[in-house]
Amino acid sequence: MFRTYYVYALVQLLLLASVYLVHFRMTDLGILEPQSITVDTKERVPADRLVVFVKEGLRAKTFFEDYCNHLPLLRQVFLRQGLVGICHPAPSTDSQFSSYVALFSGFYEDAASVVHNWLLSPAPIDSIFNRSTYSYAWTTARMARRFPGIDMAIVLNPEISPAVRKNCTDMEESVFRAVDTFLLSESQELQERTGLLFFVHLMSGEDGIGAPVTCGNLKFTDINVWKMYKRFEDSFPNQRTAYLLTSDFGFPHSHGCSNKSNKLVEAPFFLWGSGVNHLTTIRGRSFVANAQEQKLPLQVLNPIQLTPLMSALLGVPPPANNRGRLPSGFLRVSSRYEANAMHTNSLQLLAQAWHLLKRHKAGLFSRALPAHWLNFKLMDSFVKSARVLKQQQRFKSLLEYTSNYMPVIVKCIDYYMDYYRIVLLVAAFVALLGWVYCLRCHLERPGGAGDSGDISEELSDCLWGSNIISRAVTLFLVAIMCLQRVPLVVQAVLLLPCLVWVLALRALKRSGNMVSCSGLMWPLVLAQIGLGGFFRRYIMAMGYLGFACYSTRGAFRERGSHFYLWLLLLLVLGYISVLPESIGCSHRNILLISISLTFVRPLAFGVCPGLATLQINGAILLAAFVHVAAAPLPCLMALSSWVYFFYIAYSQRRSLQITELTVFNLSTVYTLTCTSFESLVIQMLAMELQLGLRLRTTKEQCIPVKTAALYILVYSWYSIFVTGNIPALVVDFAQIMNESCFGYYLWTSGLVIALKLLLPWLLIFCILGGAYKHLWSQERQIFAWLMFMCSTMAVGLLWCVVNNGTTREIVGSFATIAVVLVFPFLWLLLWRLAHLKVANKWISQLPTHLSPPPHQVNKI
Repeated sequence: MFRTYYVYALVQLLLLASVYLVHFRMTDLGILEPQSITVDTKERVPADRLVVFVKEGLRAKTFFEDYCNHLPLLRQVFLRQGLVGICHPAPSTDSQFSSYVALFSGFYEDAASVVHNWLLSPAPIDSIFNRSTYSYAWTTARMARRFPGIDMAIVLNPEISPAVRKNCTDMEESVFRAVDTFLLSESQELQERTGLLFFVHLMSGEDGIGAPVTCGNLKFTDINVWKMYKRFEDSFPNQRTAYLLTSDFGFPHSHGCSNKSNKLVEAPFFLWGSGVNHLTTIRGRSFVANAQEQKLPLQVLNPIQLTPLMSALLGVPPPANNRGRLPSGFLRVSSRYEANAMHTNSLQLLAQAWHLLKRHKAGLFSRALPAHWLNFKLMDSFVKSARVLKQQQRFKSLLEYTSNYMPVIVKCIDYYMDYYRIVLLVAAFVALLGWVYCLRCHLERPGGAGDSGDISEELSDCLWGSNIISRAVTLFLVAIMCLQRVPLVVQAVLLLPCLVWVLALRALKRSGNMVSCSGLMWPLVLAQIGLGGFFRRYIMAMGYLGFACYSTRGAFRERGSHFYLWLLLLLVLGYISVLPESIGCSHRNILLISISLTFVRPLAFGVCPGLATLQINGAILLAAFVHVAAAPLPCLMALSSWVYFFYIAYSQRRSLQITELTVFNLSTVYTLTCTSFESLVIQMLAMELQLGLRLRTTKEQCIPVKTAALYILVYSWYSIFVTGNIPALVVDFAQIMNESCFGYYLWTSGLVIALKLLLPWLLIFCILGGAYKHLWSQERQIFAWLMFMCSTMAVGLLWCVVNNGTTREIVGSFATIAVVLVFPFLWLLLWRLAHLKVANKWISQLPTHLSPPPHQVNKI
């Protein structure tokens, strides 16, 4: 059954796919139609046009700092009119457009949508741009493509100089000039139009992307927004324009060294103009508006509530997928209009819940399955009751009734959106447990040629009954799911445990009998310690220190100079794990020291790599030193780095110190990928491993296969945790990759990240294989142990994958379990590559002793 590695790869791929589907499966709501609005000829809509200013990086803390003194012009406005507040977002998926989707479409993008939009073309979404009569936007080309409903998008002129694009204030000035030019030419034609939406995107410069707005920049924003506000008022003098100033929101973005904060940041909003109420009575939170300590009420909203609020201002229905609830009391309108707007909002939410419930009830066994208490009967009752209140013109009662009912509808939507998630998570967990048990039985199989005749008759009967039950359960599940019309993707995940446990039963049949678990104690303990390292780096450090001391315990009796040097390296490496992560941060001075030590280290330890190797490695390290110190020609440095990499990859030099030569070359390549002291730490780890194995080989000439697998597991994972973790590698390092010698280029960024991950592992495998030559022939046994330990770790990591939060959390959590499941196959490829580099056949062919010369042979 496990004759080839393809079976392992297929099962691991299915398990990884199930993890992806559990957390990143899209629940399609289908195509929903917007609600129709009853036109009331007795009163006009609150505003004919709406202008939305979105300032990138503006935070509530900066907005309200120092009594709002950084906004002197806008403060004059909100002291007299409008509403000021903060948007406190719910935990959601953080992506480039997540805050804009929440603002203009009224819902938070889930991780499945973000991944789908990243891999494929973005799915069209309904937004307030689609609902308005006509929309205009001054924004980026990517934003215009994300919201195709924008009728006229004025993107940044490509002829603008790069200096302007790099400066925040100059960017705002260019946007203001574009808005001013448009109003001069088009405002006369738009005087009589209603339902107009203007989106003014106040972008940050290239140097300020991800950085919060400072107090100095806020003063320029205050001036530019004030000038545009006055320009709109002059162009449309009928006082029928509403304005909204807000910002992108969500999680803090990184700037410079990667920001690993998970705390949500609040964005301010200021709504004023036509149809906007001005509240002065303080009933909750408040803020000090000026130096005279005048207080105004502080409104607190969820960002998606701004979407139905903007729709109500323009008198248009909210977007079809909107989940925001219209806040009451914000509009300066009659109770009739506000109640009708709230009613339209509730019907739009009810349409989504109705669609999801209808899909759920389409199955044959839907009555026997759990369901939300809001059923069709209650939905019909709500619609009829609201219609009666509307007909009776009891608008205050209608407003209160619909606003109180909408939270229930939203909870019903969320219930059915994640309906299968818990069941899928349990199914993936059971499948992983079955796979771990299957691998454990495979490890215990005697001789690798299992025979069902070797097992007892009682166990054979038990296995036969288990096979019958498993097949019956599988057929029953297939029938039930087909009749219930469960989505095919969900069916595949739910049937995966049946497949895996069938393999486990077959492996148990071949194992003959169950052996004591004492032999699995060390692998299980170290696997759990490695699992803990993903949450706290010091946990893996303690496991590393304990394993290194235990495996080299014989050296504590015969202490020498090598022992004390090994112990010093061990303690220093353990201490480094409690320091802040170095991966994803830039420390140029420490990197310069690491580059120098990379060249000096082999010479200091008596390694003779050869004149050609010294010249080539010395030249590339000297170029890297100059690049880090001055960075005169980054493109030339990147080209040189890739040339050196391919030279090392394809060259094969003969040397009696082949392991030391390979370590020197790999350390040089790894140094070119670094931005901090990672290179120094990895070289110290390599030296510690070499010394530890040297101390051990004085007593043992070979090690068991299980021990070799433990060495591979511990040192491979600690090579990551000693300087960072998987999220820091795949997310944070990618953001500052341009500071490495390889630079950041779209077509090579993935390969650089792969080198950053794999080079330390290859270094460790070369050292281990060079110390114990017999391990090259034990490939399959080592692979089986690694599969068992990594699958055990994956069982715990399954529950740690998240589908909302920052990009670092989402990508990092899934990348972690993906790397763990793929690690045995990565080891297999790197092990064979290390065999090509280190295990030279010509060395093994050298004579072990010299024959005497012919003239010295004794004659008889």
